[in-house]
Amino acid sequence: MDRRDGVLGVNMSGNVRRWSVRWIAVELLVMALIGLVFGFLGPFGTYAMPVALRLAYWVGFIIIGYAIFRPVSISAGWLRESIAMPFWTAELLATAIAALPLTFLIGFAMSGMRFDPSLWGDRFLLLYLQCALIGFGIFLFMRLLFGPDSPETESDATQETKLPEMTPEPAKIVPVQTKLHDRLSPGFPSPITALGVEDHYVRVHSAERTEMLLLRLSDAIGEMAPIEGMQVHRSWWVARDAIVTSKRDGRNLYLSLSGGLDVPVSRAYVTKLKQTGWI
Repeated sequence: MDRRDGVLGVNMSGNVRRWSVRWIAVELLVMALIGLVFGFLGPFGTYAMPVALRLAYWVGFIIIGYAIFRPVSISAGWLRESIAMPFWTAELLATAIAALPLTFLIGFAMSGMRFDPSLWGDRFLLLYLQCALIGFGIFLFMRLLFGPDSPETESDATQETKLPEMTPEPAKIVPVQTKLHDRLSPGFPSPITALGVEDHYVRVHSAERTEMLLLRLSDAIGEMAPIEGMQVHRSWWVARDAIVTSKRDGRNLYLSLSGGLDVPVSRAYVTKLKQTGWI
């Protein structure tokens, strides 16, 4: 467990999922800004409130909503990985579940911090739909702003190809400096063996060390020349010389790299790896 990155959870397949304190702070800042925008606009009948109260209302409940929606959204990601649920189905389910406790909290506050029976009818349904709409809208905005939230493990569910047994050989690793090294801490070991997406970060792997960078995977790959490599998953890129062997775990294919890292290969890239002679 690497405390530098603020480990907060483990995914259902056993791989450590990291959400750094720094990134949570970034998301909270974005939530506060969204709350300010809603506060100034005063939608859903809140414009009649005094300005200061309206701003506090929206910023407060947007941040409370984030505290509810974020863990539920992460759990939805685990669920869709476990049972192959479609992405949007999982996110809509997460929104429907997370909006419920938020609606209760807002309704309780609107009733003067007391239980008001008149709120728990049509008014409650309307408030629930508003919470769900705002929550899903913020999810879409964050996805548009920062890209996909987390990597998905794809399996070769419909076709299982028998791969020839590969005898592990020492990796042919030659130290190479890339443009990406300019973003890394001084002394980061060369060469880079793999790049993996974790939330909105890219984790840069070498055989001895890893480091997180806040950028898109496509941008990181663009700075990997002259190292020969290939994207083997929507969330993974590997250097060819770092591959030690390939192996299967049920229907999932993995590349074992120098340093002990196992990288998942999605079905879309298996044929390309075979054609290029990488496996």
